[in-house]
Order: sequence, then structure tokens, then C-alpha cells
Amino acid sequence: MCAMKAEKPEVRLWEGLTRSDLISLDACTRCGQCIPYCPIQEASGQRDISPPEKITMFRQLLSSQRGARAVLFGQRPLDREKLQKLSDALYHCTVCGVCGEYCEVGINCMRLWPDMRHKMVELGVGPFGPQKDTPKTTWEFKNPYGQPHSERLAFLPPDVHVEKAAENGFYVGCSGAYPSKPMVAGAVRVLQAAGVPFTILDDEWCCGFPLWVVGVHDKVEQFVRHNVDEFVRRGVKRLITSCPCCTTMITGNWPRYYGKELPFEVVHTTEVVADALRRGKLKIREYRKKITYHDPCLLARGPREVIRPPREVLEYVPGLELVEMERHGRLSKCCGAGGGIRRANFKMSIDMANIVITDGDKLGVDEMLIDCPACFERMHLAQQQPDHPSDLPILDLMDVISRLV
Repeated sequence: MCAMKAEKPEVRLWEGLTRSDLISLDACTRCGQCIPYCPIQEASGQRDISPPEKITMFRQLLSSQRGARAVLFGQRPLDREKLQKLSDALYHCTVCGVCGEYCEVGINCMRLWPDMRHKMVELGVGPFGPQKDTPKTTWEFKNPYGQPHSERLAFLPPDVHVEKAAENGFYVGCSGAYPSKPMVAGAVRVLQAAGVPFTILDDEWCCGFPLWVVGVHDKVEQFVRHNVDEFVRRGVKRLITSCPCCTTMITGNWPRYYGKELPFEVVHTTEVVADALRRGKLKIREYRKKITYHDPCLLARGPREVIRPPREVLEYVPGLELVEMERHGRLSKCCGAGGGIRRANFKMSIDMANIVITDGDKLGVDEMLIDCPACFERMHLAQQQPDHPSDLPILDLMDVISRLV
């Protein structure tokens, strides 16, 4: 539970929320269509932190400050107990956005939850638990893991050439640079094999997603401006991203914090690789495996939808058979790594990872391929726990492709 602080009287719940946020809060009908598909509900069954409950609690608090009752009888102090319950519910969420996919009125939950979390931060009731350390750690080390900034490029294979300046920039990301090195190592190897010259920042900073998603937004602009300005200095016209969180943050939020349109195009690694395969710039050797592919939440449901490109890459692999999971594409399940919950509730995040792995194992495939460093870290960690339900091999897509080119 997060420690309760006295709310700041100058903070109004509706200020800072977008018109879309306010419409969404009014639009929820509490139909419950989203509940069966929420990964938190599947792992825990805690209905008091379900998507409709979060919106209901926020609306109740909002009515004490705004609306007919507040106009007639005056504003009332925010109910401290309800505020605490709302904060706990908001932070027990992976912000995977699947609730919005099943929403009857089309609420953009992937945008709404971080905006509501930002209000909790303003009121001094969020984040909670280890999440509270994220802003300080990210600012100090320029990554949320507290790893040495000097080791950010330690993943780089010695046989991969990086240009000092190039029209293509590759954004590594914190998760790829530290806990999930095979993902980005594979990506740069494939880019090189495809004949795509690229540059990488020696002084790359976090994209700002860990701060944005927990609602701590005050330093995000500094991260964004540093990275954008450095890529511009390198002559970058196209920025290639790998991590789904970075892809979502860069395409969906960087322009807002930068104050204008980004001075370069943003594309995902699989889009670049699929294009190289179509143009005959890359050849892949045979790989006789039956696999399934897990769509990362923020690639499948983020502002830049990347669902078809990874499958197109897989279609170019001779001998490979793809078996789709029951829920895939925009409806894919969350692995439990997102939204800061892996720091706040370890067991819940591991339970969610095991659900996804078990779903893949039931298909009778040889391997599960993923394309997200957060998924890579969480699923492998889940398989290291006692009594894990499946030893299904979990491999990164670009790591596999890099060994076949």
C-alpha cells in the first residue's frame, strides 16, 4: 500500500486530463465486457481493481469537485479512503490496453490509465512500493534498472559496424541494453546483414516510458529533447526502434514533449527487415520448427500497430510453421511485464507470464518467439521460479533470425 499524504488543495482532478480522457470517464457503462480479458483479473480475480471499478472510483471523486452537486453545495474534500483505493487499483495494472479492445464504447485505456496515474502523483498517492524508486533511479542512471550508463552499449557484438553518422538511427532502449541483450544484439546483426547502415548514440538516454507510465512526467521532456537532439546531430532521418515500450513512447509521446513533429521517421525493426526480405536484400536459411508468436501489447495495440511485419518475416523462413495463439494480434494477452507492475507486485506479474507461456505450450509447438525485451525478461524469470508450469523455449525473434542470415 502506498503511504497516504495530505492531498494538495490546488490539484483539481479534471485539470490536465484531455477531453478524450473526460469523455472516456463519462462513457463507461460498467457493462463488464472488458473484465474477462483483463490479465490482472485472470491472474488475481480482484474485481475491486478492475477497469470499470477504477473509472467508477475516479468519477465519484470527481463529482465532489465538479458537477451539479459541487456547484450547489460547494466542493467537498477528496475522500482519502477512496483516493487510496483508486491509487492502488491504478497501479495494479500493466497498462496493456486490452480492456480498450473489448470496450463497447471504445475507451482508449492505454492512454487513460497513465493520465489518471499522473493525477495520483500530483495528489501524492502514487506510485507505490518499488515503483516509487523509478523516477530517481531513471534520472540518476538514465535507465530504470540502476545499471551503469557506461555499459549501455555492452550488448553490441564486436563484428557489427556502427556509423558515426547515418540517415538510419537505431534506438537501443534500456531493457535491450541491460536484461535482454540478445534481442538488440540480434536486431543489429540482422540490420547489418540486410545492408542497412545505422548509427547508435554513445550517450543514449531512457526513452522516458518508465516515468510516463507510472505518472511521473516532470522530467520526461529532458529525456526526449536529449535523445532527439543527439539523433539530429548524427544526421538521422529514420529512427529504427526495437522495444515495444520505446516504440510506443517515441511515436505516441515524444512529439508532445518535444513540442512539434519529430524531425525523423520512426519505424520498427521488423518493418525494416520485412522490407529488406521483399526486396531480396536478405536471405534466411531453413529453420524446421513449429513455433508460435506472442504479440507484445504495445506493438499490437500501441499508436504504431506492428502486427503484420513480424509475421511477414516469419513467412520468409523456409521450413518454419507458425501456429497462432488463440488470442493474438490486437487481442493478445499481456505477459505481466508492463505498467510498472513487475516492480510493484512480483507474484502477480509472474502469474501472468506463466499464463501466456502455458497458452503457448498447449499448442504443441517447439518454441515461442517473442519480440519484446520486457516479455523476454519476465517469461524467462517466470521459468526460473519453483513449480513453473512449462519449459517451453522462449526465444527472441531477431535473435533467431540473426542466426539464420
